[in-house]
Formats: sequence, structure tokens, C-alpha cells
Amino acid sequence: MRSAVRGMIGRTLGHYKLLEELGHGGMGTVYKARDLALDRTVVVKVLSPDLMADADARRRFWREARLASALDHPNICTIYGIEEADGYSFIVMQYVEGKTLKRIINGRPLRLEGLLSIALQAADAVATAHARGIVHRDIKSANIMVTERGQVKVLDFGLAKLVERSRAAETADLTQAGATLGTPSYMSPEQARGERVDHRSDIFSFGVVLYEMATGRVPFKGESRVETMHAVIHERARPVRDLNPRIPPRLAALIERAIEKDPSDRYQTMTDLLAELKQVAADVGLIARVPDGVMTPFIPASRPARLQAVWRKMRALVGLRRRERTLSGEARASASMDFSLIEGPRRALAILPFRNLSGHPEDEVYGRSLAEHLTTELARFRTVTVRPASWLGGEGDRLGDPRRIGRQLQVDAVLTGAFFRSGERLRVTAQLLDARSGDILWSEKIDSRLEDVLALQDRISQKVIEGLAAGAVPVNPLELVRDEDEAVRMDAVRMLAFSRDSRAIPALVEALADPSLGVKAAASEALVRKGSAAVGPTIERLTEALDAGDVVTARFAAKTLGLIGDGAIAPVLRELLTSEDRFVVAEIALALGRLRDREAVPRLLEMLAIEDRNVRFAVVSALGQIADARAHAALQECLRDEDEGVRAQARWALARIRRRHPPETSAPCPPASEDGDRTGSSSVP
Repeated sequence: MRSAVRGMIGRTLGHYKLLEELGHGGMGTVYKARDLALDRTVVVKVLSPDLMADADARRRFWREARLASALDHPNICTIYGIEEADGYSFIVMQYVEGKTLKRIINGRPLRLEGLLSIALQAADAVATAHARGIVHRDIKSANIMVTERGQVKVLDFGLAKLVERSRAAETADLTQAGATLGTPSYMSPEQARGERVDHRSDIFSFGVVLYEMATGRVPFKGESRVETMHAVIHERARPVRDLNPRIPPRLAALIERAIEKDPSDRYQTMTDLLAELKQVAADVGLIARVPDGVMTPFIPASRPARLQAVWRKMRALVGLRRRERTLSGEARASASMDFSLIEGPRRALAILPFRNLSGHPEDEVYGRSLAEHLTTELARFRTVTVRPASWLGGEGDRLGDPRRIGRQLQVDAVLTGAFFRSGERLRVTAQLLDARSGDILWSEKIDSRLEDVLALQDRISQKVIEGLAAGAVPVNPLELVRDEDEAVRMDAVRMLAFSRDSRAIPALVEALADPSLGVKAAASEALVRKGSAAVGPTIERLTEALDAGDVVTARFAAKTLGLIGDGAIAPVLRELLTSEDRFVVAEIALALGRLRDREAVPRLLEMLAIEDRNVRFAVVSALGQIADARAHAALQECLRDEDEGVRAQARWALARIRRRHPPETSAPCPPASEDGDRTGSSSVP
């Protein structure tokens, strides 16, 4: 394998002349080359043949590489193209002159100003990629270049997954070089265990790079790959300030949170980590910006020491509220744990009727009686002012945004719940929600028999009171969406739609893969409510579902992206139109229509030739939403389509084009039965 892509200096692949070998790794060999067509220096990465031997792997790679090539960021190494020539597959990338961060560190801690400059640029690059659903999977100091003027370039975005898949089936000894993707010292624990990874794995690896810049060494190291991976999974890193006392405590805490073993204990998004990094830079007076908002290479501050100290204090005061919003998960949890029945300040609590998930009207009595019983019992506590749901009128019967309910009733927390009857058994779930943030502070699931309703009420009240008396311990949303009871999962997803807990989006994205179509639909609706913050994780779920052949989950993810309506994801969706599943393609086409993406029109027009009527219907709907005059002639042809639904949708689409473009620019078209915007209905589930 090694000889197949080495020793090629002097050869020409396509119009690229290979000049010099720059390195070799598990993915292939990297060459400095000359682009003979454009007369420029580039980097050509010739991929190892065994990585591209499988047709499915090759198809997935092309798709992921195209997605990565759509990234446009000053701190991401640009991919110019993905090509094949003379039997070789290769990637053409920007040539960056400089040194790797690994070489710059060289076993010694960096100065604080240099560390922050590099960290801010690299974090912004990774955050941008995550927002497009691209996980790096191999972040390390050797994959970060720094130019002479201090500009950072992160290499190999979107490419590491190819190696990961190729190595997944190997059973060779882990001490053999290359048997596992990447350098073990930078792997997240879940990656080292061979589990599914998401963007939080990148956050861990980035934290390792920060640790290395701060101390001159990686936090986890062993004599062999096996020992190193064992340390990554099981051992705690030595505190940063033990190795370098000059590191500010706030930066040390940031690094140590980023390398927590449990993904839910880390920063949940790179955007959160970046915001905290900027605060650290502001605190020490080392922050500078250029007009487009990208962090510039470090420029030493020239203020006198006295003025700089005053400036830092002012920045600290201005940033106080912002820092309160970026508290660590533990600190935010403790801020919410004041709600207790036996200690602390007096709190106001609203109790809503428990919702009937059984679907049996005769069971409604349980929901109201449980709420009334709890209201009576909790009113006995001096630390709680109880406000019943009757203050809301009929609205109290519906699950709504706890923040809105909290404002209406002027309460600190909302106690809500649901019940499900099956035969002679009753399952009750109760949740305490923070009325300010929507976070789920406490949750309990209680099973009982229906033999004695009064005894059942007493038992449930006792369990709820025990939980509240102990203080509200924040609940991990993932535990709720993994419950074995579909009704409980459905209820959890609906509540997470209103939560500002940073773990809510990962939990909802996981719920998209739920076996229940109802839970999938509820998760999609909740993610749409979250808006652009859910785009990156949802794209991850979409691409993973496509790779796994889970087309139902892929369809829900694609639909979710379209309903979120973030135009920035259109390039990613255009690339995913190459999916082989017709229903996924249909949902992506509808999503592009909702986004009014004019650049998708040429590809959509080509797709009208697809035989599947569901796809044609979706494409015609999308063209109608976009209302581009270029689609006029093709839509006229669709009036003769064999499917009645496609013909009707074509009439509607042509009417929209006629309204958007005066008659002189588009030929007359048959009247539509409806004047407003619509996507129509089809047999696409």
C-alpha cells in the first residue's frame, strides 16, 4: 500500500506536477505540486488505493469531501478539488507556507498571547464547520498550520472519516501503527472506545490541543497506543496550573472542561467554547478584531500597565452578564438547585394538570386529581407558594412553554407531568421545569396498580415531595429520550422543545433516530423551534443516517433542515441531492424549495427526468417555491406528466412564476387553483 502512492515525485496527475513529498500517513501521501493550468503551487494528497477500493466507501467519500470543500473560512485550508487520474484518487488543496503547531510547541508551553491567538482562530474555524454539520474527527496540533504572520489554517476537514471507516473492520493489534484513526493522545474517550462520535469529540480533541499549548505536553500519554488509549478513557489529566502556574485560572478551567470524559460534561458546542475563549482574551487585554469579525493574529497590547489594568476591570464589569450566561453546566445546575421544599428562599410553584397519554377520555380524572392532590400537599410547605393551573383557565390543560407560563403566573418553577394507563397499571412521570430557562430540573417515573386510587395519589405525591425536598438535581435529557416507554419519550421531546439546556439539542437530534414515527415527528418539530443552533447537529444526523442506510431518519432530518429555514445550509443540501434514496431526495428538494435556493434550479431541472413520481412532485413543488423563470419551459412539460398530482403542482408552480415575472418574461400558463405559496401534498411521507 505504501509503495502505491509513494515515489511519485516528477509525475503528473491530471494537470498537477508532483514536486516534493511533504508527508505520509494512513490516508495516503501528500505532495507539493504545481497546478499547470493555473500556474500556482498547491498540495496534492494522493489517497491510498485500499481506502477507495470499496464502491460505497468511495461514493461516501466524494460526498463528504464535497461538503468539506464548501467550507469558506480564512482559517480553514481550502479544498480546490477532488479528482481522479491514471487510476489514482487525489485531493487538491491550498498550499500553506508555515509550521505545524506541533513543531511550534516543540515540548514547551506557548506564551499566553500566542496561545490565545492560535486558539481563537482555530476555534472559529471548527465552530464554522460544526455549523455546517462537518465533524473533523482528527484535530491535533499536527493538523494546524501557522503562517509567518500568525494566521492559522486547520487542515483535513471532512477527510478523516474515510480512514475511520476503512479501519473500523480491522482486528489487528492496536499497538500496530495505523490500526486506529489518528493519534491516540488526541482521541476522545468515546472515539477510543470505537463508539459513534459527534461534534463534542472534536471539542475534546481541541481541548487536548489547548492543553498542549498551555503546558507543552499532551494530557494523556502511554508507552504504547494501548496504554495511551487506556489513559484517555480512564485517567484524569493533571491540572493545567500544576504544570504552568502562569495560565489564568479561567483558561485552565476552560481547558479542563473541554477534556471531560463524559461528552455531556464538556462544552456542548464549539460556539460556547469560543465565546468563553474570547472572554479570557478580553480579561487579559489581548483581544483584537478585523472588520469581518475574524480574530487577527496576535498584536501585543501597547497600553501602559496602569491603563491596561483599568481597562481589564472595565471589560470584566461589562462582561459580567455575558459570563453569567456561559456558566459551566455544574455552576448553572447549582444555580437552579435552590428550589427545595425544606430550605432556601420562598419559591413560587405552578402545578399543571397531568396530561393523559393513554388516549382514553375516561382516564382524564387521574390527571386533574393528581394535580389537585399535589397542590394540597405542597401548599403545606412554608418555602413554597403554590399556584394552581386553574389560574390559566383552559390553557393549563395543554403543554406549553414553561417560560411563558412562568411569566403569566409569576412563578419560579412549573411542575408538570403525564400518565399512561395500560390495563390495570398506571405509569406517571413528573418533571420540575425552571420557569426562567425551561430546563428540566428534576424528573421522576412512578409505576403503580390502579387497585386503590387514593393510595396511588398518596404514593405519587410522596415520591414527588421526596424529590423536591432533596433539591432539584438537573436531569440529563438523553436519559429521558432513551426511556423504554414511547409515551415517556414523546413527552420528553415535547418538553425539550422549550428548554434552553445546552444538552437539549443533542437529545432531540438523537430522538430523530427513534423507532417511533411519532417521536421522530415531535423531535423534528422541536428542532425547528431551536432554529439555526440545531442546523449542524441535524446535518450530522442526516449524513450518518444516509451512511447507515436509515432512510426514514434521513428523511426526517432533511425535512427538519428545510423547515428551520437557514439559507446558509443550501450548499450542503445541494450536495446531498445525490442520495440514492428517493424519499430522502424528495425531502431535500422540498427543503431547497423552502429556502428559495436559486442555485439549486439547474440540478432540480435535471431531476425532473427521474422516474419516481414522488421525486418529480417534490421537485416541481420546490421549483414553484423558488419561482425562477428558468424553470418555465420544464414546468410546461410537466403539465403532460402521467401523474395527476405532478400536473396539478406544475399548474400551481407556473402560476407562481407568472406572478413573480411579468408576461413579457414568461409565456402564459394555465390558471392555478390556488394563489398563495404552497408546497402541496404528495405521497412522500
